[in-house]
Amino acid sequence: MIEEFKPLLDAIIGSSWGLRKDGKLVAGEIRRGRKIDIGKFTLVYHGNLTPEKLKMLTHLFEAMARCEEHQRNSVALEKIREVVVKLSSSVGWKETLKVLLRTIKSLIAGKFFSIFLVNRKEKTIYSILSLGYEKNEKELLHLKIGRGLVGWVIEKGKPLNIRDVRKEPRYFEIKKETRSELVVPIRVGKRIIGAINVEDTKVGTYTEREEKLLEAFASIAGVVIERARLYRSLLEHRLTLKELEVARKIQTHFLPKKTPSFKGFKIYGRTYPARRVGGDYYNFFRRSRDSLLFILADVSGKGIPAALLTSFLHSAMVIFKDGTDLLTLAKKLNQLVYSQTEANQFITGILGEVQRQGTISYVNFGHNYPILIKEKKAALVEGSDLVMGIKPDADFTLRKLILPPGSALYLYTDGAVEENCGGQEFGTENLMRIIEENWEHPPGVVRSIISEMNQRCGRERDDDITILGIVHVGS
Repeated sequence: MIEEFKPLLDAIIGSSWGLRKDGKLVAGEIRRGRKIDIGKFTLVYHGNLTPEKLKMLTHLFEAMARCEEHQRNSVALEKIREVVVKLSSSVGWKETLKVLLRTIKSLIAGKFFSIFLVNRKEKTIYSILSLGYEKNEKELLHLKIGRGLVGWVIEKGKPLNIRDVRKEPRYFEIKKETRSELVVPIRVGKRIIGAINVEDTKVGTYTEREEKLLEAFASIAGVVIERARLYRSLLEHRLTLKELEVARKIQTHFLPKKTPSFKGFKIYGRTYPARRVGGDYYNFFRRSRDSLLFILADVSGKGIPAALLTSFLHSAMVIFKDGTDLLTLAKKLNQLVYSQTEANQFITGILGEVQRQGTISYVNFGHNYPILIKEKKAALVEGSDLVMGIKPDADFTLRKLILPPGSALYLYTDGAVEENCGGQEFGTENLMRIIEENWEHPPGVVRSIISEMNQRCGRERDDDITILGIVHVGS
């Protein structure tokens, strides 16, 4: 840039001159002589300068400064363009930020550069990339929000341009030689997600120009980081959806394909799936012409682990369903579940058997109480034992009730009563009311439950809802 102005300087001063900037000779040959400061430059010359020539030189150096500023801005814009191009490529987000930090280093004077991110959960800030720091110093680039200049910028959301950090009480020293420091926040919308920090060993290095330029790069960094976060969320969402799909397939595979026929009874079961796959399971097994085995269970947990435990329970039922009384069957299932699961896995449920004459025997292992309909009135049948899978030698109680014609028994999982409806559970009372109003028609019970939940609690379920109904209609 200065080379282009040499002919004009020669015409004004003559050929004997020198131009110094920041103590260094940047043009001309004369190092000693008379000196005059004009703008950012020091002119060294021989002879005398008339007031007219001084005025001409002042205008010339102002023009040089404007051209130099324009050239620097053009270079900066080109560098910004190059970083933006990286955004549209397949380069990883960290690699893009490395390019961005190196670009900042090439455009803004400084010795130490770093990009910080916020961990809101731990209320800390940490450097993900840095230049100029020693390995042992990088460990210090992990601070509480609010500490140091970077911590203050992230907490307040405002830039800081400190001429001399030795006079700044908020300064947290990492490099002893640091004198000036410039910090700007990284924003995504209204959220502050980090900061870019630049330090130099000279006092007063940074002007408003450097601040604006660093803010431009901070905006780009925000786009890069947010895009990476969204992409990571998308991948996690895809993985979650895949897991849900697999778990749902496992779960539905072991549910009955059709409702069994049992003379004198309406037998019905239905699982209404939630957005998250739970561990609900129900099934029916014919033991003889006059006997039907049934089970409704809720496996702890969600997703694939719950679905796998459900498949294990189903397999055990298929193996041991014949020739085993209910108490023995319950104990065998408990021992198997205990031996094959982790400490935090268990199963609640009801295992029962209905006889054609209307007798129902069952074991309740830590599950919601059944709802019995007699004389068109709903009532809870209390009594339950320990859940399966907690204790290998758990004791269970065989409970019996009579189900005469014109009565019914309904089993359900906790999704039917614990759904969140504006801060309150849907509740057992509401479930009993719906069953009491629709007990003769089990599919209508399920439809009414879902319809009322949709109105009161929204259309998305937090947990699966499973209903099993046994209605004695008589011969």
